[in-house]
Amino acid sequence: MRYKINKGYISEQLDGKTVIFDSEESVLYTFNETASYIFKKIKSQTDENKIIELVIKRYQIEPKKAKRDLRDLVVELKKKKIIS
Repeated sequence: MRYKINKGYISEQLDGKTVIFDSEESVLYTFNETASYIFKKIKSQTDENKIIELVIKRYQIEPKKAKRDLRDLVVELKKKKIIS
């Protein structure tokens, strides 16, 4: 599955972290390094399974943890209506 960044959000990389500005709500979100990496892959339309594979390789973590990290971030981004 691939996700789409919704309009009205501006994202920037600052010191290895992603900062997202919600222009409608005037809210700023900041992601840690792992979430920033996952968001960057979501933004580039990388398939969900490929993101999991890349996270496992980059952070040398178990597949279960990589899936959970992706799922948790996706749930949060959908809740905030940043992605669809």
